Amino acid sequence: MSETAPRIETQEQAAELLASVPFHEALGLDLVEWREGAVTLRFRPPALVRSPGNGVVHGGALMTALDTAACFATISSVGTDCSTVDLRADFLRPALDGEFRVEGNVLRSGRRFAWADATMATLDSRVVAVARGTFIW
Repeated sequence: MSETAPRIETQEQAAELLASVPFHEALGLDLVEWREGAVTLRFRPPALVRSPGNGVVHGGALMTALDTAACFATISSVGTDCSTVDLRADFLRPALDGEFRVEGNVLRSGRRFAWADATMATLDSRVVAVARGTFIW
């Protein structure tokens, strides 16, 4: 971990980090819950990332939401910002709803790497997509 990297230890600090990336705001990502090794995000995808005919959310927007949740779960575990080394996802059903819940959970954290999962679900708990990533700081 870099000596100059700011520590991120509270939900307020994490929300500030999330908001510091304009792309997160443009995608409709908000931090809802922050606890050690786990986070919950609200994802309200705008029309910009939806197919005009049927309203399905673009896979790239889904990947970003999943990646962000897994990365922020890692941040909640290690206390500093991280970067994605690898991310793999499975899309299980079309993302049609106006709002989703995205949960990130750390599986294992070492000295420089962590592995985390993310799950995106509708507000009535239908799983839309899942992902697993490797993160470094």
